[in-house]
Amino acid sequence: MKTNKEYMLREIAGETVLVPTGSASQKLNGMIQLTESAAFIWKQVDTATDLEEIVARVQDEYEVDEDTARRDIYGFLRELYIRGIVQDIPELEKYKNRQ
Repeated sequence: MKTNKEYMLREIAGETVLVPTGSASQKLNGMIQLTESAAFIWKQVDTATDLEEIVARVQDEYEVDEDTARRDIYGFLRELYIRGIVQDIPELEKYKNRQ
């Protein structure tokens, strides 16, 4: 699992955003605003071995049950995966060619 290095996580005016750079900036004109928990998940992608490890980390960080954490994480990362913002997530491979 890895994040697309053409998207930079930044704090701008008190908001956490993903800023596209390079060729990604031609696909997405603007920024993606993230919630606190979405930014936390983003930061886990490059160091976790799989999505279940991210689920466990989110449960350690936030008061959320496992089913809710799994549903929200898979949903969020599925949307990023479809758009090429995160990559190499075997659990989401079935979504690779959708847009």
